[in-house]
Amino acid sequence: MQNKPYLSLIIWTLGLIAIGGVIGSLTKPEIRTWYSTLNRSPLTPPNYVFPIAWTILYGIIGACGWLIWRESSFPRLSIIKTLYVTQLILNWSWTPLFFGFYLTGLSLVVLGTMDILVFALICLAYRKMKAVSLLMIPYLSWILFASYLNFYIWQHN
Repeated sequence: MQNKPYLSLIIWTLGLIAIGGVIGSLTKPEIRTWYSTLNRSPLTPPNYVFPIAWTILYGIIGACGWLIWRESSFPRLSIIKTLYVTQLILNWSWTPLFFGFYLTGLSLVVLGTMDILVFALICLAYRKMKAVSLLMIPYLSWILFASYLNFYIWQHN
């Protein structure tokens, strides 16, 4: 019985990694064709970096979700849950918008909104769920960088 909480942590973490992997796998044809033709920032990492980074980040996002949903009720918990779910939906929508429909401007708006939501989540969770706040910092850093990369593509293509 004591391992049951950790089983749910594993499910949260592997679940988000799996969803991210499925969504990411949809980009493979577009990376070789459309994406490879774009003017990209000189700071754009090699393509192999993205699945590694996102696997780690989805693991972190899953662990944060697990921590958030295990938390006892406190005044801002429902707001934190809403921020978490909303940013996750936006996260999952970015790939089809960018790689599927080539909507680089709308994708940039999605990322900008994610930046704001994740920053707000970090700030609101800090007092009661410090681990969530600290774990979300690498994710925020990455999506801020992704916002820059997306902005560059939007401006130069």
